Amino acid sequence: MAEEIVNLGLDLDERSGRRSVRVKVNDLHGYTRDGVPTVSIVCDDVRAFDREVERLHEELDTVARAGREALTGEASAAPAARPPDSPPEGGKSQLDANLRVADAMTRDVQTVDRNDRISVADELMRAGRFRHVVVLEDDGRVAGVVSHRDIVFGAVAWTLGQGRAAHDKALDAYPVKEVMSTDVATVDPGAPLREAATLMAERKLGCLPVVEGETLVGILTEGDFLYLLAG
Repeated sequence: MAEEIVNLGLDLDERSGRRSVRVKVNDLHGYTRDGVPTVSIVCDDVRAFDREVERLHEELDTVARAGREALTGEASAAPAARPPDSPPEGGKSQLDANLRVADAMTRDVQTVDRNDRISVADELMRAGRFRHVVVLEDDGRVAGVVSHRDIVFGAVAWTLGQGRAAHDKALDAYPVKEVMSTDVATVDPGAPLREAATLMAERKLGCLPVVEGETLVGILTEGDFLYLLAG
């Protein structure tokens, strides 16, 4: 029986006495960046690596959906993910009833303008290792949210089979407003965290922009719940 060839590997780096890794594709045609067959960011700790592997899994799911849609002409539904704060069936929530959104939210929110290139949002996510960027109007009000999934699915749908160069060109050519979600639910920082968790679970949301009046003051994501539950 022929030996199966696994096309994935790791780039290892121990310079400056600090170890780091990133996932790579060993044999990659047309999708290299600067001649290096790497498909993920540098990870210098286990948590960052686990988050990157999770992101790559999501990206592969998105590519699979785009491919099926291209072949059948029908949009396939995204798999429904259970938010990390959602309790097992028959169980009880582990969230303290006294906790407020402000107790768990991320305050340092990265934002873009609706006319910024998609590549700007993509670079922010890669540099910060997060998956959502809030889109603001000129007056500072929330206009929408763009997720890593939105970027990947949009770019893959536009450039399916054309290679990495076409993918990168699309990110530089189109504005964020072409892929962002405009039906955005927001939450007040003083709202009970359980209510925010319920809203995210019911609407299958990956994040909630946190606003005080009309001013963006934070963002609540699935990752924030994970960190909270992990202590």
